[in-house]
Amino acid sequence: MNTAKRNGRPTLSGIWQTYRLKITGTMSLLAIERLLGVAVPFVLGVAINDLIDGNFRGVWWLVGLEAVVLLVGTIRRLYDTRVYAGIYTDIADDTARRRHIDVSRRAARLSLARELVDFFEWELPELVAALISISGALTMLVFLMPTIGGLSVLVGLVVALIFVISRGRMFSLNKLLNNELERQVTMLEGERAFSRRRHLSRLARWRIHLSDLEATNFAIAEVFLSALIIAAVVITVRTGMSVGEVFAILTYLLSVAESLIVLPWTYQQSIRAREIGGRIAAN
Repeated sequence: MNTAKRNGRPTLSGIWQTYRLKITGTMSLLAIERLLGVAVPFVLGVAINDLIDGNFRGVWWLVGLEAVVLLVGTIRRLYDTRVYAGIYTDIADDTARRRHIDVSRRAARLSLARELVDFFEWELPELVAALISISGALTMLVFLMPTIGGLSVLVGLVVALIFVISRGRMFSLNKLLNNELERQVTMLEGERAFSRRRHLSRLARWRIHLSDLEATNFAIAEVFLSALIIAAVVITVRTGMSVGEVFAILTYLLSVAESLIVLPWTYQQSIRAREIGGRIAAN
């Protein structure tokens, strides 16, 4: 019997400790896939410059790189499905057998357990992929053009600060939402229409508050990222860089922007998963 089933503690850290080899395998494949992806804009820029000079060398490099990315990505997705299906089966079975918890709460926790495993299968890879993409793109930007690279790092730190400041509020809202979800079966079985309406209104309220917080973080981050991209366009065009270099720099900037925009949602999901893990593990 594995640790998660024996101890009944399906927290984020508990799942990691129990299944760390399998999860490390999926994350390693993801890291390889994303690191190879970081090289794509640079190789594409080389291919553009080579084609301008009448040379196909860069094109063949690009074809080979894309083939490897495709192979690693396919293997990772096939492996992920099997790993996380097994993890959910273990956690759900343990939750269902906890007879000292009433049926309505166990039903709610089975749904929350699915969210917890989904975090490892979907949101955590998105978070890791975004961090790898950001780190790789920033490294390449510093290498290609230190001025733009430095500005990009500064914007990245500002966006990270936004997430840190909103962390406590995110956790509190997710706790309130999950409290209400655990009451759902009981409320819906009741005969009082007012109680059911109040329950559904509360669910809507906490979801709206979470969405508003995410939208605020997105808007602030987008302002800084838009300013960065506009400044980069002006700077790169005025320096007289080659077409391939300008393309690579702007592509890396767009990659940073895209990954930073993903972070508010994945960060919020990581906080939600932490709260769910503690809830399911509680007796």
